[in-house]
Amino acid sequence: MTYDFGIDLWSAACTIYELYTGKIMYPGKTNNQMLKLFMDLKGKMPNKVIRKGAFKDQHFDASCNFLVQDVDRVTEREKIVVIATINPIRNLQHEMLGDANLPEDQTRKVTQLKDLMERCLMLDPIKRATIDTCLMHPFIREKM
Repeated sequence: MTYDFGIDLWSAACTIYELYTGKIMYPGKTNNQMLKLFMDLKGKMPNKVIRKGAFKDQHFDASCNFLVQDVDRVTEREKIVVIATINPIRNLQHEMLGDANLPEDQTRKVTQLKDLMERCLMLDPIKRATIDTCLMHPFIREKM
C-alpha cells in the first residue's frame, strides 16, 4: 500500500482531536491495539485494505477476521481472539461535545469539525478526504 497526502490528513485529524479534547485519540501500545482502536471508531477495516497490508498476517486471518492479541485474565498467557465483526463503539460527537452546553453556533461548528475529522479518518485511503475536499468543507468555508 502506498502512502500519499491522505495519511497527512489522518495525522492532522488526530492532532486536532488531541488539541481539542486534551486526550490521545488512539492510546494503543502495540500495532494490534492501534488497529483495534481505529476500528472501534470507524468499524471493521475494509477487506481490500486488509489484503494490501504488508503485515496483514500478523493481525488478520485469511478471511480478514481481526486477530486480537490479548492476555487471558486467569492464566495470564497471551491468547488470540478472532473477531469477525467489528462495529464502531466510539462516538466522536460525544467525545468532542460531552455534556457541554455550548451556544447553537458553536455546537454547529464542533459538529462540522467532527464531520471533517470523520472524513479524514476513513480507513480506506481511497475514500478519505483530499486536501481540496477539506478546503471546501463547511468547517473551513463558513464563518462562525
